[in-house]
Amino acid sequence: MRCLIITGGTVRDLRWLAGMLQKDDRVVCVDGGARYAAALGIVPDVIVGDMDSVTPEQLKYYAGRGAMIKEYSADKDDTDTALALAEALSGSPEEIVVLGALGSRWDHSLANVHLLRVALDRGVKARIIDEYGEISLVAPHTPVVLEGKPGDLFSLLPLTEEVTGVNVRGAGWPLENAVFKIGNPYGISNNLASDRVEISIATGIVLLFRLRGAE
Repeated sequence: MRCLIITGGTVRDLRWLAGMLQKDDRVVCVDGGARYAAALGIVPDVIVGDMDSVTPEQLKYYAGRGAMIKEYSADKDDTDTALALAEALSGSPEEIVVLGALGSRWDHSLANVHLLRVALDRGVKARIIDEYGEISLVAPHTPVVLEGKPGDLFSLLPLTEEVTGVNVRGAGWPLENAVFKIGNPYGISNNLASDRVEISIATGIVLLFRLRGAE
């Protein structure tokens, strides 16, 4: 089962958002993300948050159509998206996809990227996706294969202080047993040399950015 988290961040193209939905997805909306659900005409399974970005009328509408409402105090330690991720993980999904997680609030955007680590620690694949690409993690001894066409862009950045044993095969700039350290971002703007790239690391955690329509 896949869980789709819709947050209140920036989504510019509702048609793109609609295209991300799959029939059997469990949909968790983060507070104002319920507005996107309303625009798409769907009823989320759960709405989570302090509800400062959704109206009481909207909540009543969704509750009347079977959505579970989990309202939290604004005076809390967790972000709304962190609460939504915990809710998603409670359903033991095979994968979590987070939409609307990026935007003008860079602090929230970076916090949402860090939440990928929570899913990783629970053994669940998680990705943040927007109209321009997706962000996921590469863990030790768990190779990742990227498929696409020659020239497709991707970037690698360390999430931990140091990442060792970085191997990138099939890329325009291949790497063999390389080391990434925070502050030396040389993994930016690599590309596929053919239709397949293999990435693996020995220690640490790497952020993997798949980029669409970028130059």
